[in-house]
This record gives sequence, structure tokens and C-alpha cells, in this order.
Amino acid sequence: MKQEIPKLSDFNHFAWNTVFKNEQYGLLTLSKIQGNAISFPDRYLPPTYAVQFVVRGGTTGIVNNKPVKLEPNDAFFIFADHIHEHVEVSPDFELYIMGFDSRLTDSLNIQISQSQLAYIFMHPVWHLTEHQMSVVLQYFSMLRVLMEENNPKAVTNMVRSFFYYLAEYSEVNPQQTHSLTRAEQICGQFLSLVELHCREHHSVQWYAGQLCLAAKYLSNVLKQTINLSPNACIDHAIARQAKSLLSSTSLSIQQISDRLGFMNQSHFGTFFRRHTSHSPKEYRMMF
Repeated sequence: MKQEIPKLSDFNHFAWNTVFKNEQYGLLTLSKIQGNAISFPDRYLPPTYAVQFVVRGGTTGIVNNKPVKLEPNDAFFIFADHIHEHVEVSPDFELYIMGFDSRLTDSLNIQISQSQLAYIFMHPVWHLTEHQMSVVLQYFSMLRVLMEENNPKAVTNMVRSFFYYLAEYSEVNPQQTHSLTRAEQICGQFLSLVELHCREHHSVQWYAGQLCLAAKYLSNVLKQTINLSPNACIDHAIARQAKSLLSSTSLSIQQISDRLGFMNQSHFGTFFRRHTSHSPKEYRMMF
């Protein structure tokens, strides 16, 4: 399935946006973005992850309390829990962005260790050569065609190939993960655990136990590294999962509530409205 987003008056930085939704494989979005608009409408954002590739121009900002500068041929891996502040882009800014949810990553079955996830979270930028960037853009071109043909197996196989290609040339390797500080390792490991288990585990104590840490110590580490509490990270992840299930599946609201581990649909509705300002039904009607 595809959805071409026109140049809307409020968000005319989209050159194009293609959306693929599949009950089995999850959600995948591809976009080309131009100009100096820096705010993305929430309904077009991927619910969990994105990778962006700068083709022209540049951008600066603060991500997770660290300065980030992106230039042509830079790639930037985005987790939904990244905190972006003071973002500025050049007038000739142009980038391609791939967004996807956790169900798609599960279907790809690509193995990555918690330490590597931690490294990517804390050091999300890497540089590509001109040739590597040209290959990336060829992948984008082929994926658009396959998404428009609504060919799920071909799409997921192409995405799997794409990520293996990126892994071959990225700067993430087991040796470099040892360069993380202890706080950065804990932060990355906690966030990867939350992505994997937020549907069935909502308590900070469970995650602290998995990391063999006291809950208070875990809270202090997250405050130091990303200025968020463990509860906020868990709530953000659950809200993203809820958005994904509401927007890309035909599950009933009761079924989604059950799948996300809520006591009942009323508790789920209260939680969802607190985090999105919409009821689950209102949010689903937006798509």
C-alpha cells in the first residue's frame, strides 16, 4: 500500500512520502525531504526508528545532550526516545529518511547485541563515501517501486539487504562498543530492553533487575545521559507501540489494550489520551 503526501502548505518540505503497511511485516515509510522546515507532522513519523541520509546542505543540533552536526553523506540513526533540541538546518537541506517500527525489525530477524544497540543510541552518526551514498539512493529507488507494488516479501528482503549493506560499512563494531562510558552502556541496554519488552513489562523494577541495578541508580544514570526518567522511557515506548497498532492493524481497541498489558480498555484509553491528547478511537480515525 502506498500513500503519496502532497506538498502541504504547513509541511511543504516533503518532496515525497511513501508508506507501506502490512499486518504481518509492520510499517515502513520512505521520504525525501527538502528545505529548511524542521518540524515533522506526528502522523507521518515512524513509531519507533528512522535512518536519515543527508544528500545536500547540513544541520546542527543537540541530541541526548550532545552536539550533533550532519553534513552531506552523513547517516543518522534515530530512536524515538532521542531528545532533539536547538535544531538548525541550511536552506539547501535535502535528506532521505527511512522509518520503521519494531514489528518490521522483528520480521527482519537481524541479530544485534545490546552493546551494539547502546553504541548506536549514544553515537548515532556515521559518514558514507560518495559511492556508498549512491548505493543507498539506489536502494531507496528500488524500495519505492516494491512498496508501490505492495510486495511484502520483496520489501522485507530488500530492507534486510539494505541493513546488511549499512552494517558492512558503518562504524559500529564490537571493539568500538567498549569505548562507551558505563552510563552510556546502561542507558543503551535499558532502552533496547524497553523496546523488546514494554508490552509485557511496565515496571522500572523489572528492567533494573534485568540489568542487575537498583532502580534509583538506573534513574540517576538515565537522568545524567538523556535527561529522562525510566518511567518516561517506558511510557514513550508503550505509546509508540499503541500508535503503531492503531494506525497499521485492524485489531480492536480492546485487543490492543490486552496486547499492551493494560488491566482494561479504560486504563488504556486514559494512558493514551494522557500521552497523545487523543482517545484511541480519535487517533485511529486520523489514518
